[in-house]
Amino acid sequence: MNSPVPSRRGRVLHVLKYYRPVFTGEGVFLERSSAVMQEIAPGVAHDLLVTHTPRPAEPVPVSTLERVIYLSARPLGTVRRQAAMAAWFIANLHRYDTVHFRTHADWYFLSYMLARLARRRLVISATLDDSVPALVNQYRPSLRPWARRGFKLFEGFVSISPKLDQETRTVADPARCHLIPCGVTIPATAPDARARLRGELGLGAADLVLLFVGGLGARKDPLFLVRALPRILAARPDTRLVLVGPELEADHVAAIHQAIAELHLDGHVILAGEQRDPHPYFEAADILTFASRLEGFGTVVPEAMGHGLPVVVRHLPGVNDSFVLEDETGFLFDGEDGYVAAVTRLALDAALRARLGAEGRRLARARFGMRGVADRYLSVYGLPAAPAAPEETRLGNDASVFDRRFHTPVRAQDPSPLLVTMVDAEEAFDWSGPFRRDAPDVTSMAAQVLAHRVFERHGVVPLYLVDHPVATQDAGRAPLRELLRSGACEIGAQMHPWVTPPFDEALCEHNSYAGNLPVELELAKARALTETLAETFGEMPRIYRTGRFGAGPRTADILKSLGYLADSSVTPYWPAQGVPGGPGGNWAFSSQPYWVDRQRSLLEIPVSAALVGRLAGARSTRAAPLLFGRIGHRLRMGGALARLGLLERIRLSPEGMTILEAKRLVRSMLAAGHRTFVLTYHSPSLAPGNTPYVRSAAELEGFLRWLDEFYAFFREEAGGRFGSWRDVRGVAPQPHSQSQAVPEADRAPAAVPLALA
Repeated sequence: MNSPVPSRRGRVLHVLKYYRPVFTGEGVFLERSSAVMQEIAPGVAHDLLVTHTPRPAEPVPVSTLERVIYLSARPLGTVRRQAAMAAWFIANLHRYDTVHFRTHADWYFLSYMLARLARRRLVISATLDDSVPALVNQYRPSLRPWARRGFKLFEGFVSISPKLDQETRTVADPARCHLIPCGVTIPATAPDARARLRGELGLGAADLVLLFVGGLGARKDPLFLVRALPRILAARPDTRLVLVGPELEADHVAAIHQAIAELHLDGHVILAGEQRDPHPYFEAADILTFASRLEGFGTVVPEAMGHGLPVVVRHLPGVNDSFVLEDETGFLFDGEDGYVAAVTRLALDAALRARLGAEGRRLARARFGMRGVADRYLSVYGLPAAPAAPEETRLGNDASVFDRRFHTPVRAQDPSPLLVTMVDAEEAFDWSGPFRRDAPDVTSMAAQVLAHRVFERHGVVPLYLVDHPVATQDAGRAPLRELLRSGACEIGAQMHPWVTPPFDEALCEHNSYAGNLPVELELAKARALTETLAETFGEMPRIYRTGRFGAGPRTADILKSLGYLADSSVTPYWPAQGVPGGPGGNWAFSSQPYWVDRQRSLLEIPVSAALVGRLAGARSTRAAPLLFGRIGHRLRMGGALARLGLLERIRLSPEGMTILEAKRLVRSMLAAGHRTFVLTYHSPSLAPGNTPYVRSAAELEGFLRWLDEFYAFFREEAGGRFGSWRDVRGVAPQPHSQSQAVPEADRAPAAVPLALA
């Protein structure tokens, strides 16, 4: 595959009534399917408009939905909501090519008519009991003829089950009807996931675990499962029932607790609560039990099948009987006797569980794989996928380092300022010339000893963010191994896509930013770099940076999948250009470290940069894209403001910044409450002639003097200390892995505690 420069080929607006923090299966499906649609058609953007759920204080990040728009910050009455929807559509409809109502959100059809008048493709979904005939019947008899005409505005009718599809076809043009089930994505799981989660839940290795996943309420009816449990315990006393899901109805949850007490089921029923990632629970279970009384599809059932679980499910004709096949993938039941008989049979026959689970896995992955489902949705939108689109990556989709909607700052535990020194350890190349794969000169790594004379005087242990050419050539890796042996540095990863295999993309400016690559290629390169560093240095890298600060919308998801704990791909006020949906269009405005995801598993540690001067403040921050963007650059606005002492943009680096500017930056950031600082530069700058910043021996001397003076200033005037990214993240140095394929003589010791000034 030779990856071209993708162009924006469409923008889809999805509309939901309810979205997070309110639990909805359709919302979860949209998050997962948009991730795969973005992978196979990266030129298509996806936005979400939420009409009924008020705007939350802390929106949930979803990396593959470019925008999540809540119609209002507070609940609205029907008339006001419809008016607000119409006004929003008038103002914003020009942005979109397709509008997909994933629920009948406009009772008066105003937004539907606006979309058709604007000649936008209009699609509606049926997901529960909302086929077109069912929706028409919700209107008064006198209005039903008008409602039928209103639904004819739609060009596409999507149904997620045969029952809904058959009902819709009775009133809609069959050529416009599409049966598209909810797709499932089964992520890769760790080999010890089953044992680890069982241990956390207090379950024995041999216990029989029945799993329910869904909202705790009357429709899903987990109470049925609790009340039937004593009859199953009579055959298998070691049975445990695990209920995973949010508490949707207080009365139903109270009835569950009452049944547990009355039936003496303490220790046999575990309420695990809502889990954003339920897949580990599928791995830990033996049987999925599902008693829901009404479903449009019931995604949890094929998800469980995809994990290889036999399923015992309440029969919903036309909904689940096409894939829950009796004695092939599971069992269907109508009442308690049928349920108990099916579960007991499976409980006593491990071979039967294995046979049904294997067949269920095959069927679910073949029929409900998200890759095929995403393809069909793009076809309905009139936006076909790329001809050679790959299989889905099975990444998550809830983390984006550039998502300004959801940043949870990390507050320093120690009030004294902390400085982390990060060095981009990379090959030398012509910064003004074309990108090349055949000139990986890494000899400048031998010159790093010059900076280490300064580091040693001040007790600084730098982090080297190492790219592929440095890690794979003796001239690059040997000096770093020596430093690592003596505890004089730490190692992380840096991605330069043009010199990192696999080489499946064209060499060009656009593809020099990793975030512009197809997500499966960005993942493959990140995996190759990570494995190379682990083999070279004997330990897995846990912090990452995209070269040219060119991260994209899925970079954080990729890092999480590879086990990274931190990223440093953001430079506030210095967005990289030409990364759609990434740094080119997402200005970062704070150097404060922040959690990227809701699980707080990946930390962003931005390079220190800020606006400094008499005009610095909230207003100048909002104006930054104008003042320092393309227009401001042409008009030389930034330079004029800096000369007048009104406003200047400063980054903490000896490259292109004077020592006086660096000191002004630190003083300004300290006054604003910052306690974490990141200084960065490129390793080739230590050899004159490699970078624009150091062209001569005199400039190299000035570069080293800059570092020496700054470290003294930071310690003596700012009252700071020097430390590691791990001090920011709050993790201990990782033990050195003896399992990596590194010659014994070349193995580096484990990272040692850093000397703090």
